[in-house]
Order: sequence, then C-alpha cells, then structure tokens
Amino acid sequence: MILLFSISIFDLLNPGLLYTVAGVFTAIIVLLLVLIYWNLYQRKKAFFQPQSFRMGFELWVSKLMLEEGELLKVTVPAKFAKHLKQPHKRQFALDSLIELKKSVAGTVGDNVVKLYLKLGLKEDSIKKLNSPVWHKKVKGINELSVMKQEDLNARIFKLTNNRNKYIRREAQAAMFNFYGFKGLRFLNVLTHSLSDWQQLNLIERLRPLDPEPIPGLSAWIHSDNATVVLFALKLAEIYQCFEVHDDVVSCFMHENEAVRGQAAKTLKEIAGETTAGILCERYPSETVKNKINILNSLTVIADDAQLPFLIKELDNENDFLKLGAARAIAAGCTGGWALLDSRALQQPLLFQNIYDHLRSELKK
Repeated sequence: MILLFSISIFDLLNPGLLYTVAGVFTAIIVLLLVLIYWNLYQRKKAFFQPQSFRMGFELWVSKLMLEEGELLKVTVPAKFAKHLKQPHKRQFALDSLIELKKSVAGTVGDNVVKLYLKLGLKEDSIKKLNSPVWHKKVKGINELSVMKQEDLNARIFKLTNNRNKYIRREAQAAMFNFYGFKGLRFLNVLTHSLSDWQQLNLIERLRPLDPEPIPGLSAWIHSDNATVVLFALKLAEIYQCFEVHDDVVSCFMHENEAVRGQAAKTLKEIAGETTAGILCERYPSETVKNKINILNSLTVIADDAQLPFLIKELDNENDFLKLGAARAIAAGCTGGWALLDSRALQQPLLFQNIYDHLRSELKK
C-alpha cells in the first residue's frame, strides 16, 4: 500500500508504462473481437447446417413417398444416419413425419408410419411416454397416436384418467384416434371432469365418421360423473339415439341443472308420442333457464294436446317464458297465430310486440 501511494504523477506519465497499458487494452479489444466473430460464426453454422439437413431430409422423404417398394428395407443414407444421432435433428425428423402423417392418408400415410419405424423414432416417442415430465409425456402420447401405434393402447388407456388434465386429454384423444366411437370407452372409468372445450373437441372429431351404434351410451347417461352424463346426452342428441329416450327422461331427476337442461334439448331430437307431455310435467319444478330450454323443445314437438299448458304460460310474469310459450303455440298448435293475434288485440301492451317479433322470426 505504501508503494502504491509513493508512485508520483510523473511515474504514471512514463512513456514505457503508457505503451504497456495501451498494449494490454489493445490485446483485450482484439480478444473480444475474436470472441464475437467466433460466436457469430458458430451461430451462422448452427443455423445453416440444420437448414441444410432439413431441406435434404424433406427432399429424401418426399422421394420415398412417391416411390413404390418396401420402406422397411430402405437403406438410410449415411449423411442422414450421422445427423440423426443428434437429438435435436432426430426431433426435427420426427416432427416432420408427424406433420406429414396428419396431412396424408391411405398408402402414403402407411408409408410415413413405416419410415417412422425404420428410423427408430418410435423409441423416441416411447421415451417421452415414460418421462415423468408431463409435457414430454403429452408429446409422446401425441406422436404414438398420430402414428397409430395401437400396441401401446393399454398403457395410454391408463392415462385417460390421469390427474394431470393435459395428459388425460391427450390420452383420451389418442384412444379416439385409435378406435373412433369405440375409443370412447374411457368414459366408463373417467372420474375427472370432461371440460366443455374437450366435449366440443371430441364431438367435432366424431362428426366426419360414419354414425354407428354407441354401446356404452346408456351407462354413460347414468354415470356418477355429471360431465360424462352431459357428453352422453349431447351424443344422443346429435346422433338421434332413440333407444335411450327413457334414460334421457330419467335425467330430469339429476341434481345438476345443466344435465336437466341438456336432457330437455336432447328429447327434442328423440321425441316420441309422450315426450311433449313429459316436458310439460317437468316444467313447474325447473329453473327459469331450464323452463326456457323446455319451451324451446316444445316449439318443435308440441301439438294441440299441449295448448292448454302453453296458454297458461302466456300469463307468466317472466317475459322470456311468455315469449317461449307464444313461439310454441305459433309453431305447433292449430290456429296458433289466430290465438296470438286475438291476444295482441285484447292486450296490445303485452302481446303486440311478441306477435310482431314472432312474425318476423318465423317469417309467417
């Protein structure tokens, strides 16, 4: 410390010391420039090399898909075999085949699966399936599902009731992807909720398929899981499953308001001779929301037998229920329009707007 303080300003201005300091700073600057250049070079190399692999791999795959022959006997070019030892390039190859499989069908789709197996990429998917990390497990399920690896269906089925919602959603989608309507058997054991989004997603996946009997439908309607009951009722509505009419009627005893409301909607599509009467009987004990659902269904299936009930509802204090009853009278009852016209003349403040609205809505 004494020596440091003994250095004078003249010592610091010594040319030799200045040259030394300048040389050190110059060396540091040169070193930094070299490191920056090396970093940019490595980034450029990391960008263009994968791009080259990607272009070459996609071109090779395209040619294979157009050729006839046994893909399992195809020799993988050495340049690709070398690259495919690197995890990120294997994942790129796998992602490419997944996307291709989603966009093709028939023989080409089968060839994509064969190439997936040939490159040993199934083992990569299984490793993800075995991973304790949920998003890797989801990725593995998706890959195996898209590639139709049904030999793993038992393991994936066990995940359809997993506590992690993302894992069970992907597993449920996989079972559907494997077996269509029959893949819905996971509903037999499902204890977790089936979200509205997932119900919609499953229904949209089912729409392109040819309708077929749904063996478990009656059991699902009586499930302890309210979301399973809701989904089953929606299936019965969409596919007009008349055989479960009585099961649907029993849902009016369900504690869940949404279940009872969906039952009313479903009965509209599978109605029998007694259905309208049943709806009228259930009406008084329902919530306002479900009363509206019942009246909407009666608009389609009501006839003159329900006219006394509907006329009574024209005096309901709730304007929405009044409108629903008027709509059902106009749509299904003999002389319905004349009855509403008469009401509009007798009570214009209450019924003229309803009458005009229904004329516009029903185009009559």
